[in-house]
Amino acid sequence: MKIKLLIFLTLILVAGTVSFAQDTQREFKPFPFARLNDPKLSLISQVTNPAGYVRYPTDRLTKYQLWLSNLPLLPSGSPVLNWKGKTISKPDTLNRILDMNIDSKYITDADIPVLLLMHFFHLQGKLEKFNIILRKNLVVNYKDWLRGKYVDEKDREIYFKNEGLSRVDSDEEFQKYIEFVTKNFDTKSLRMNVEHTDSRVFEPSHMFIQFKEDDPDSIGHTSVILDIAVAEYKPRKMLVAYGGNPAQSVVLPNAGMTTEARWLTLDELREHLKEYGMGYIYRWKE
Repeated sequence: MKIKLLIFLTLILVAGTVSFAQDTQREFKPFPFARLNDPKLSLISQVTNPAGYVRYPTDRLTKYQLWLSNLPLLPSGSPVLNWKGKTISKPDTLNRILDMNIDSKYITDADIPVLLLMHFFHLQGKLEKFNIILRKNLVVNYKDWLRGKYVDEKDREIYFKNEGLSRVDSDEEFQKYIEFVTKNFDTKSLRMNVEHTDSRVFEPSHMFIQFKEDDPDSIGHTSVILDIAVAEYKPRKMLVAYGGNPAQSVVLPNAGMTTEARWLTLDELREHLKEYGMGYIYRWKE
């Protein structure tokens, strides 16, 4: 299963390398946010299947889901860091961390799903078509950003310029757009971009979002489903990751049990994160 999955990913990335290089004259990196980017530390190769389960069939995965299931991890025992690079949790061999550089205070747990999608669409050359709802009646996209449409001022206000100075697509400009989006994106924004889905058949890329219904100011908590495992007559298990607020490393929980505790049923995940509220499964709106 792992061999087939890795070969399939390689074919996709090779094809992407050709078109990407032709379009932008930049080196194609499947995970440009990674520090080590070690293929030997990929999610699919580092995390074994739970007993009696198999990974979700490769032929049923979208390109984005396949990309998520191969995200790189940091070496076992790496500490959890805050956005300033300060250690906030000692190394734990049962708690793995995504190789994803979180160096901005704006990248909290609610930003991780949209951040991953922005990186993926940018690699695919489709970011300009990815509309993001920041607030009611406020939709942004990279195409308008390059046209110079948005100016981010103080007090989180966003102004529009009909004829602003155009920007040139580059890695640096993409990073500026990421900061613009994550600075203005929060749990309320995320909830406007997603919709409920059947909790019994969750898939990679779906999200487990928690917030307190009776508290309109609840910041909530967001987990991203990176991979799932299935077995006949048994509930699906998920491999999730989440950041924090304040911003910190993106971690795979250990739930305080065994090495297999990284794979959790929905009920187990709810129990593990019960302090944030009930929580439901969501997917991106089409």
